[in-house]
Amino acid sequence: MSTNEVSTTKILDCTLRDGGYYTGWEFSAEMVSDYVGIINTLPVRMVELGFAGKPDASGYFASLTNSKAQQAIDGLVAEACVMIDAKDVFGSAMPIADAVSSVTDGLEPGEITTVRLAAHYKTTGACKDICAELSRKGFRVFLNLMQIDAATPAEFEACIREVQQITTIDVLYIADSFGSMTPKRVREFVARFKDQSAPEVGFHGHDNRGWALANSMIAASAGATWIDCTMGGMGRGAGNAASERIIPILAELEASKEQPLLNHVIRHFDPLRERYRWGCSAAYQFAGSNLIHPSYVQALRESGELSEAGIIACLSDLGRDERMSFSDEKLRTMKAQLIN
Repeated sequence: MSTNEVSTTKILDCTLRDGGYYTGWEFSAEMVSDYVGIINTLPVRMVELGFAGKPDASGYFASLTNSKAQQAIDGLVAEACVMIDAKDVFGSAMPIADAVSSVTDGLEPGEITTVRLAAHYKTTGACKDICAELSRKGFRVFLNLMQIDAATPAEFEACIREVQQITTIDVLYIADSFGSMTPKRVREFVARFKDQSAPEVGFHGHDNRGWALANSMIAASAGATWIDCTMGGMGRGAGNAASERIIPILAELEASKEQPLLNHVIRHFDPLRERYRWGCSAAYQFAGSNLIHPSYVQALRESGELSEAGIIACLSDLGRDERMSFSDEKLRTMKAQLIN
């Protein structure tokens, strides 16, 4: 990677949002305070604080407002963003503008500068009005295309055309939701979006097949200007590219700043990793290779009832039309079959 590529890459740390899939979006005040402190020493452009628009019972960092953000991240130097789910807007009976206002209730530009809209790639065109409404409210808009690796060539080309029609996107994110993408595919996707669409391109990797770090580096070298990471790689399923590994490379971090970062991970995230056991494994690799929703693996591992081989056998029974979306009902059925 050239010096120019390193210097133009913007790092987004999304620990509090993606890591929340393990903690229920609750983190200790001490950890968050230490997190803000260490982020302030690093060349991190933006921090994703969590979700907005989820029920309060979902956790502190799943239903963020400006006042919550101010309390939680007092003193943060980097910009802050939150994520909303497009499905929360689509699922509302209200008009788009009213649904967006409901989901972003308590948010206004200031402490939080940016909203990331997570949307299945098949709904790209339908996100146009959501993006426009968020932009009208004064937010920068990052559109995260979920499960894009499952797109057929025709669907991928349709995505490009639909993105071209949305003029209010500031950054178009390729989200490797299944952790399935190969480095070759990452390079191809980044290059195609970069060449064919106006927004900057970002990449959000998952580590099911052990490629989150490599894929993130490939994305940056192919022209992605935003790269996601999390402390200790903590994130849904197998997790993400680890902040302590990718920041020293992308930002050419001085050793004097790397050591405190490593100590922060050792203190706060190694114990969480031991408890929740995220990271590449045989079961996650199988899920990634077969485009299976990572929450199935996460839930089956948390139950403690199956070995890795048992989880793989269980996943093998999922029908092709059942694999890509997580269903609590299907999970209960799978567990019931184990008992019987």
